[in-house]
Amino acid sequence: MTLAFITVGGLVLLILAGIGAATGGRFHPAHRVHLTLGALLTGLFIVEAGLILWAIPVLLDLAGLVDLAVVCRRILGGPAPGGTPGGVAAGLGAVWLGGAMLKGWWGVLWTQHILRIESAITPTDKREGFDLYVLASPRRMAYTVGGRRPQVVLTSAVVDELPSDLVEVITAHERAHAQNRHYRFLALAAGVEAAVGWLHPVGRAVDSVRLFLERWADEDASLTAPHGRDDVRKALLSACLSGASGATAFGDPEMVSARISALEGAEPSPFSTRLGSAYVALGCGAVMALALVVWATQMSILVLAHPGQCLA
Repeated sequence: MTLAFITVGGLVLLILAGIGAATGGRFHPAHRVHLTLGALLTGLFIVEAGLILWAIPVLLDLAGLVDLAVVCRRILGGPAPGGTPGGVAAGLGAVWLGGAMLKGWWGVLWTQHILRIESAITPTDKREGFDLYVLASPRRMAYTVGGRRPQVVLTSAVVDELPSDLVEVITAHERAHAQNRHYRFLALAAGVEAAVGWLHPVGRAVDSVRLFLERWADEDASLTAPHGRDDVRKALLSACLSGASGATAFGDPEMVSARISALEGAEPSPFSTRLGSAYVALGCGAVMALALVVWATQMSILVLAHPGQCLA
């Protein structure tokens, strides 16, 4: 039953992450990204660890290592629920979850690679921390490609049709994506979505992470805009940009509407008692997950080094 509690506990944390993503509206978007994505990753990690531990004794039995399987069951507090079929299903589930997460994570990184403009092409402007490219296109679009030398890409429709001050606000927004390495958060969120996005609260939390990343860049851009958040809101209303899949961009109309509403409201709080409590709760969950791994590793070493002693 211990393994069942571990696995269910991870699922509960995933669901709570989805619920928590809808709260804490006054927190800065950067904090909301860290808290929501941290809770999702911790929950997924616990589920994966629970499934692996659930499957190990059965897999050892099937491999003919009966003594080691007996030791594992003793360490884990007895036979796992479901017997052999349950253990095999848990093993397959662990493989599927891990593979799905890697596929989602790699998909974003591969998209970033495809979108990256070759170094042989001279950038329109070299700026501190990134290269700016303007591509000829009638479609208004802006996106950021991460890497050692990030790239901010605007289309000619943006540069030619919008006032120069708004173009600078858009560029500042994309620069924030580049400087904060938001593509890494996107890759992790895509991995979680591919693995457990079928859980409605998780899918909603991943969508929230993408929105929080855009709002994070909005708030950073407002720090350098002459009229602060009003300039960012004006740029959003004027541009209504769409972006390439897998890249940080201004997003679809629904996301733009949510960002405009946020910019029309009060500025997010940089820190608060509630925010500190949320970080403490997430830290406790991460410590528990790490303790689970350390315990499982120590038990595995004990089983492999002294199987006879463990059977006594």
